[in-house]
Amino acid sequence: MAWVLEEHGKTVVIQAWDFRPGGNFVLDIQSATQDCDRTIAVLSEDYLNAVYTQPEWAAAWNQDPAASDRKLLPVRVAPCKPTGLLASIAYVDLVGKSEAEAETLLLAALKERGKPTTRPGFPQSAPTQERIPSGTVAFPQDLPEQTAQSINSSTALRLALFQNLASLPGPQFEQVLFALSPPPGNVASAQAPQGNRVKDLLDWATSIGPGLSEVNAVYDQIIRPC
Repeated sequence: MAWVLEEHGKTVVIQAWDFRPGGNFVLDIQSATQDCDRTIAVLSEDYLNAVYTQPEWAAAWNQDPAASDRKLLPVRVAPCKPTGLLASIAYVDLVGKSEAEAETLLLAALKERGKPTTRPGFPQSAPTQERIPSGTVAFPQDLPEQTAQSINSSTALRLALFQNLASLPGPQFEQVLFALSPPPGNVASAQAPQGNRVKDLLDWATSIGPGLSEVNAVYDQIIRPC
């Protein structure tokens, strides 16, 4: 973090680089906390449990208790949960981020505003014919009998497919996936429970995939080949 900040023209005081042999550690800490524009608290369980980190962030908080100048900037780099007064300060969360994402978030946090660099698109009005006039949507209990039967039939087929596919041996389920060929990312990997993978497959089939009927046809072909 210190390297990235100095790469972008910021001045950083960090113990590993600036507290040199022969110096007075306490006076160096005093100078750093009093003369800096901002203190960055690098949050982790180690940081929160350490003794000497507490006075450092407390000194920044004491100079700016209302956070109007944002003197204290917490940056979370490992899973942890700040408590007490520190919990009231919004932190930058770098946990789980890539190096590029972390750098972008860190630098963005130092800006006074979070205004985007590009102009947002203008919201387009929906064409009149796509709007649903008031009073034309049927209440669920008033659905035509044929539509209700279709919904019930689809639900029954989905339940039957879930039970059948979830009980298939692993190799046969892989055959189903191979035949239907859902795009990568739509079905969990082979390490996931088969029930979860079946749900993913059925969700894909009913949303953007070939539909439940095609899944059922493939299932029948595999368990009852001609």
